[in-house]
Amino acid sequence: MAMGPPRLLRGLIPQLLSVDAWLPCTCSSRLQLLLSHFHCRLHLRWPSCADAFKLLLALLLVSAALAEVRYIASSSMAPTLRPADRAVAERITYFFRRPSIGDIVFFKVPTTLQNYGVNKDVVFIKRILATPGDFIEVRQGQLIINGVARKEHYTASHASYTMEAMRLPEGHVFVMGDNRNNSCDSRAWGPLPISNIIGRYMMSFTRSSIQ
Repeated sequence: MAMGPPRLLRGLIPQLLSVDAWLPCTCSSRLQLLLSHFHCRLHLRWPSCADAFKLLLALLLVSAALAEVRYIASSSMAPTLRPADRAVAERITYFFRRPSIGDIVFFKVPTTLQNYGVNKDVVFIKRILATPGDFIEVRQGQLIINGVARKEHYTASHASYTMEAMRLPEGHVFVMGDNRNNSCDSRAWGPLPISNIIGRYMMSFTRSSIQ
């Protein structure tokens, strides 16, 4: 059984069969007009090679803006991160939620440290241990959050310090290095403004693993 032309093309066929449409002087312009109309209605316009390259470049630039690699310069986060490790910081998570306990974050040094001569462009990496409204304290090396002792399997060794209880103000988190006995963190310069956070730790790799 012969089948009629698709409904979408029926309106185009009379134009194709008209005498004027096939006159030599108008063939090219008519054909371009019809093809343009056909592509517009079917939404099948494919990008050129140049456009595809620009799209790929844009995607790469966006990816680069949402993640970056940072060099670990100290042992303050050992054993989780060691000196000379490369750590990847991503900027996506905190578009959807607030920083939470356990997150390892990269941040700009707070004003207190800048006042002591630390360059404002220096970036630290520490672990969040308390969030706005939480009570935090340390008794004989035991970290206590809101009255509950925390089990910390990620620390380098038994912490030999104490800290009086304090409540975190709004807009701030409390950060410490996993190497508690060798870390300059919120114990020294106070709660960290959330606005200083520039990314969340995602993964790391050693220099030898990429050689």
